[in-house]
Amino acid sequence: MKRTTGRLLLSALAASMLLCAAALAAEPFRSGPGGIRYQDLQSGQGDAALTGQVATIHFVAWIDENGARGREVYNSRSRGQPVSFVIGTDGVMPGWNAGVVGMKPGGKRLLLLPPAMAYGARAIEDAVPANAAMMFRIELIRLENPPGS
Repeated sequence: MKRTTGRLLLSALAASMLLCAAALAAEPFRSGPGGIRYQDLQSGQGDAALTGQVATIHFVAWIDENGARGREVYNSRSRGQPVSFVIGTDGVMPGWNAGVVGMKPGGKRLLLLPPAMAYGARAIEDAVPANAAMMFRIELIRLENPPGS
């Protein structure tokens, strides 16, 4: 009986240590403009993204359920459709513009966007309700300077 209890305690201690090590290894969320929060999941290589550049990304979008992933509403990779946009323009939601700046090609970042930095008061068909906080996993595939620059 004592051996079993001792083994269980050692197993629980080892599991706790592994969880603590994993939590320490994960980069914490940082705050960005407009109340966004972001966490770098993987560093990329090369020059960091700047306003005015063309970013090509893959992304997964979820409804943000108080910091936890809710229902997945879009996955560009599973559809084979990366998205390109000029960083800092009105062509995409403000949270993408702010959240992609500083990323390097090959990098992956988790974005937590308050409603005003996502779709705002606008509902997206049946997928996203009005005033929804959103969570995005962004993978920066490439950066290019806009034509004529």
